[in-house]
Amino acid sequence: MWKNVIGQERVKKIIRQSLESGKLPNAYLFTGAEGLGKDAMAIELAKALNCLSPVGRLPEACDECANCKQIASLSSPLLQFIVARPHEKGENLDEEDDAKIIEIIREQLALKAADPYYNVQIPNAQLISVKQIRRLRMLLSRSMTGGSKRVLIISEADMMNQQAQNAFLKSLEEPHDNTLIILTSSNPSRLYATILSRCQDVRFDLLEPTEIADALVERDDLDKKQAEFLARLSGGSFSAARGLVNEDVAVLRNQVVQLLRMGLSQSRKNALAEIDNFLPRAGGGSFLEKRHTVEQLLHLLTLWLRDALAISSGSEEYIFNNDQLDDLKRFTSRFGVPINIVKALRAVEIAQRNVHLQLQLRPVVLQMVIEMEQALITA
Repeated sequence: MWKNVIGQERVKKIIRQSLESGKLPNAYLFTGAEGLGKDAMAIELAKALNCLSPVGRLPEACDECANCKQIASLSSPLLQFIVARPHEKGENLDEEDDAKIIEIIREQLALKAADPYYNVQIPNAQLISVKQIRRLRMLLSRSMTGGSKRVLIISEADMMNQQAQNAFLKSLEEPHDNTLIILTSSNPSRLYATILSRCQDVRFDLLEPTEIADALVERDDLDKKQAEFLARLSGGSFSAARGLVNEDVAVLRNQVVQLLRMGLSQSRKNALAEIDNFLPRAGGGSFLEKRHTVEQLLHLLTLWLRDALAISSGSEEYIFNNDQLDDLKRFTSRFGVPINIVKALRAVEIAQRNVHLQLQLRPVVLQMVIEMEQALITA
């Protein structure tokens, strides 16, 4: 079912059962780490509900009819796809800047349409604003004709600010006929409890390495050996694996180890010097290129600390970096208290979130190193 979505057989079964019974909820909340296919599943569901020539007994999209093609291109009036945008306050925005932002958004949504696993990257897009939600509410006030199903997808819905969440809550409290709302989120704890309680939560599972490797071979034309190596380092995320395709992974992993060594040396001078090395190729690129590099490094740092936690907990068979086992064992011999490693992982998680919010990179990484040092040395 739904071949455009990698894996997630359990999730597909949940949705299939809802389709079979004809009892879809008013709103779904798709949760799980980035790169698991939450947006992809939401788009596939929108196609399935509106396909003019469904395949099989259940409504599986044909991918060929006008509705399927329009929805897949994110240009259908039956689909609203909402992402965080910049400059919603508008005080310092002139027409030229506005035109540039609109063009960037169009380009990014075109890339998303071509590949539902693509992570939209819009400069300075730090939140989903109340203005966007109010526009949605105006749209919902318009009645639907025929048997079509309008689908609203709010990608990374946890980026709604407080005013936006308050406004959105009113939409959930007043269900609209022939409309399905789908929120996707990697950080659902940032959503109001009242929003969570009004959505059917569907948790997405980490992908199996074989699923990721097969997808990399099929979609990115990688050879099997490289695909399997990147799948092992993906942490269960297809986007994470794909983000490493054009990276020198050996260099990145060495930078991660060096950051840990210097950051935990209790020398602030060494730590600061290594942080500057941790933001290496950032120098000449755009902010989004810098952010991408840091995101890959933080992902690999997370895997390293997870491996250390696995070794310290006696679960060596579950490590990702099995070719760096000696280094990992040396690390855990000094910093191997499981609860302290968990605290260090939380520090990295916060840094990942702040990098995603497009905060300044150097202070974010410095704060992470300080918190890791406090967790692993002074705890």
